[in-house]
Amino acid sequence: MLASRIDEAFSAIEQIELQLDDMSPAVAKRLRRATQLLRASGLAFQDDSHSALAIAESCLRESPANQDPHAALTLCRLGFWQLRKFDDFYSLPRHRPRVRWSKSSAISAMLELSIESAAALDHLSVSTAKRLASDALAIAETTLKTAKGYAALPACLSAQMLYEEGRLDEAETIFRDRLSAISAEGSIDSALRAYLGLTRIAKYRMQCDFAALLLREGQDVGERRRWPRLVAACLAERVSLLLDAGQLKEAHAVVEYLDSYAEAHQARSEYSRSEVMRYRTLARWRASWADGPSGDAVMALRQLYHHRLEKGDLYAACRLAVKLAEMLAGIGEFGEAEALFFQTVKACAAAGLYQMFLEGGPGLGVLLRQAYSRADAPGSTNRELLPFLGSLLSQWDARYAGGRSAPPSSRVSDTLTARERHILSMISQGGSNKRVAQSLKISPETVKSHVKRIFQKLAVSTRTEAVSRAGSLGLL
Repeated sequence: MLASRIDEAFSAIEQIELQLDDMSPAVAKRLRRATQLLRASGLAFQDDSHSALAIAESCLRESPANQDPHAALTLCRLGFWQLRKFDDFYSLPRHRPRVRWSKSSAISAMLELSIESAAALDHLSVSTAKRLASDALAIAETTLKTAKGYAALPACLSAQMLYEEGRLDEAETIFRDRLSAISAEGSIDSALRAYLGLTRIAKYRMQCDFAALLLREGQDVGERRRWPRLVAACLAERVSLLLDAGQLKEAHAVVEYLDSYAEAHQARSEYSRSEVMRYRTLARWRASWADGPSGDAVMALRQLYHHRLEKGDLYAACRLAVKLAEMLAGIGEFGEAEALFFQTVKACAAAGLYQMFLEGGPGLGVLLRQAYSRADAPGSTNRELLPFLGSLLSQWDARYAGGRSAPPSSRVSDTLTARERHILSMISQGGSNKRVAQSLKISPETVKSHVKRIFQKLAVSTRTEAVSRAGSLGLL
């Protein structure tokens, strides 16, 4: 089991169980319980934590008072976390710290702390998540030196949080150092965090070929280990990579492959199936959006966002919210886009989550400036966000000015319609709403609506600021 040779382990369990009838009832009962827990552990390792949960709960009910139920408790905690049954999750007894650990209890304690760390990250309690991951890693490094695949999980959690804090070099080192152990013996949650984390780092550094290679390797690991969730995640990220490169035809081909793969390789548990569907939906609507902004794509992403909120997965919801805000702005829903984006900024600033804002598309530059202006407005109660937003804007501008993409001015001009640019030009010449309306033969109310949208896109609140910002961006 420790070597991830799960099929061989199951075969050995069956051989043991065939001999139980020849033993005394007391011995047979103890061995049967042990084999059930081993089978549950194998099922969890195969990404079927729901079946593992059912066995573990049964073992807990039948456990003698003098036996340590740590393995069953850990499996229950894993199942409750994935099902987002947090009342049950937090009601379970926890491991007590020990001076000396047996190997099995050390594995359970390390996994328990790692699962609690992942749950804390879901709730955006990042400081707690970091402490729990650190405690889990300490147990792994002192007790589990020969179980490197298992021990990779707390390290990957730590690296994931370092990435989100913008500490990419440190995160990359941790992921890379453990990648071979994860591929051979690690858990699916370690593999997901490592492969997606390294891919995002490579994408951010514009190392697209390396990112594609990582995703291919992650997909191969998922197929070899029979983890549809990992395969779907790598394919969805591959779609995003191709779309960023403007390869729409290739991206749609990957979406079609993901559709057929999801149908042919059903995940074992409800949680895994729902995650495969989530990746499938994300990939499909990202590709659809690349063909042309649409309300249907926005609606699909909005549903995913609210589903993550309902499940208590605030971390995933924030990552979705950043993309959703950009898409809302793309179809002209600026009010909702700005409100959602600002709400997400507040949540992530409090948690210290930074990097997800730098992964976004061109529309995020405008939303960042709008958020900064809102926090900096007279009477604002959100001025504590200014350092966070200022740092993001500096990174954003430096990234674009460094030649990795088009300069911010062209990105802003892309979001302004021809009519809005015309009206902005007339405003710069001193034209009032009434004069602009007469010149363009439209109503003053229509001009007022256009001006409001111009203000939103330029992240300003007055006509003077609009003209000044437009001039600095080269729009006039």
